[in-house]
Amino acid sequence: MKIDNVHLKGFRNFADSRINFNENTLIIGSNDIGKSNLLHALRILLDKSLSEADIEPDELDFHISPVEVADEISITVKFSEITEDAVVSVLKGSVSEGNETFLRYTAQRINLDYKLFVGSSLDDLQEISSRFYLKHMHLKYIESQRDLDKFIRKEKRQLLKIAQESLSENEKEEDDELLGEISSDLEALNEKVSQLIYVDKATKDVNDELKKLAHHYADYEVQLDTGAIQVNDFIEKLQLGANTNGSNVMLGGDGRNNQILLALWKAKSAKEHDLENEVVFYVIEEPEAHLHPHQQRKLAEYLIDELPGQTIISSHSPQITVNFSPDSIIRLLHQDSATVAASDGCSNCIEAGWEGMSYRMSILPAEAFFSNGIFLVEGPSEILFYQSLSKALNIDLDYENLSVLSVDGISFRVYISILDALGIAWTMRTDNDISKVPKKAEWQYAGINRCLGILGKEPLKNNDAEFTAQETIDNGQWQAASDLLNHKGVFLSKVDLETDLVNELPEEVKTALGKTDAESAIKYLQEKKALRMRELLRSIKDDLHKFNGGELAKPLHKLLALKRG
Repeated sequence: MKIDNVHLKGFRNFADSRINFNENTLIIGSNDIGKSNLLHALRILLDKSLSEADIEPDELDFHISPVEVADEISITVKFSEITEDAVVSVLKGSVSEGNETFLRYTAQRINLDYKLFVGSSLDDLQEISSRFYLKHMHLKYIESQRDLDKFIRKEKRQLLKIAQESLSENEKEEDDELLGEISSDLEALNEKVSQLIYVDKATKDVNDELKKLAHHYADYEVQLDTGAIQVNDFIEKLQLGANTNGSNVMLGGDGRNNQILLALWKAKSAKEHDLENEVVFYVIEEPEAHLHPHQQRKLAEYLIDELPGQTIISSHSPQITVNFSPDSIIRLLHQDSATVAASDGCSNCIEAGWEGMSYRMSILPAEAFFSNGIFLVEGPSEILFYQSLSKALNIDLDYENLSVLSVDGISFRVYISILDALGIAWTMRTDNDISKVPKKAEWQYAGINRCLGILGKEPLKNNDAEFTAQETIDNGQWQAASDLLNHKGVFLSKVDLETDLVNELPEEVKTALGKTDAESAIKYLQEKKALRMRELLRSIKDDLHKFNGGELAKPLHKLLALKRG
């Protein structure tokens, strides 16, 4: 059994959003976009740690648009692949022949009243009086702002309780005998404590003062000893410690404690739930907290592979993201004053686009999932240049949540298909390449046609004579293509970055490189691109603002405009 999709209407950030889930699902998006609200919608219907009072609506739960406040909340969860006998039994006739069921929560703003429904289809929903189904289908939740020490203490107690209840009769007898021995040991320990001189003096001082306060303390004495600690209290107060290389150590920092908490949670869940008669969904917010990148990746793998049920994680970590297949990622974004999921959540179109990455999938493209806008460029030289240029133009890429991404030989179209599926704004800039058609005496506008093809435009026809990128400028092809492409965020170099840079700022660049003419300056930059680009940028740092208003700066300004809507 799994959560198939969720339909949210009028709930907090969500005006009307349908969001698909997968077997293991990652939810990403910017701060305050609604990740926690989406998870809370699931919790309203499925988290038995929330009381009836906890799921009552509040005024702030109703979606607020620029023109009105929603009068009703509707949260509908579709479940599929229901094969568990206990779930089918508890839901009775509410499971369809296709092994599907629907749960719905509605609330009215006029009286802050809510109702619950269940049915085998959206047309067959019947009102129910309670969340009776939680005995056999529910979720486990760990919030992002977690008190690690508190959680560890709580999960430790529950794990001990479950482990004790699972003992056989023989094991119980062995433990009872050992508990008797521990009780005797505690009595002996108490006797030794009371013999400590400083303990005896301290207790005498306290009792002398008590006798001064009231007559009824005349025959009453307090003790500083272990006598008040019975064996059950002693077990209850057991603390998790750690041992390394034979030595006892403290548990460590929050990162390690975060891992210990999740390991406790998994160990307890494995003992606590009868997986044949109970379905558990695992919901974890920001599991990467306090962990370095390698441990973040390992933790994501652990949660996906080890938890015995559908896992739903929200995260801000690219390291977590690379462990999820692209069709298992929900990216939330803002659209028309409300939150929606790109491509309606988990989507095959994201997976299809990502296939073009082949073995090149890495932490760098994973950054794209978290950006509000991507500027796609040819290679590392362009990244160096545009990161420096953006600073010179007072465009703070991190503040605006924008990224400059090198395609590194992968087709621009591959990246764009993924970004479109994720609902991420983009611009691109590519070289004005000229290439010869294999085995033919024809030359083609490779750069121009690359750009036209991305927008589905007709390519320029081949030319039977060798020509240069400069001739596309002189003959008007470059300008015609730019007029057609720029407003869509597609930008074509006049030649390439090095040539365009020298031509837009000739005197400053030639001086910085110690060259007397543009041709030698261009050739020098092209020979060791990234290395010499860095050298140049150091020298012309104070002149970079002069590119503002030129062709080189246009993609940055366009991306900023697209991102801001």
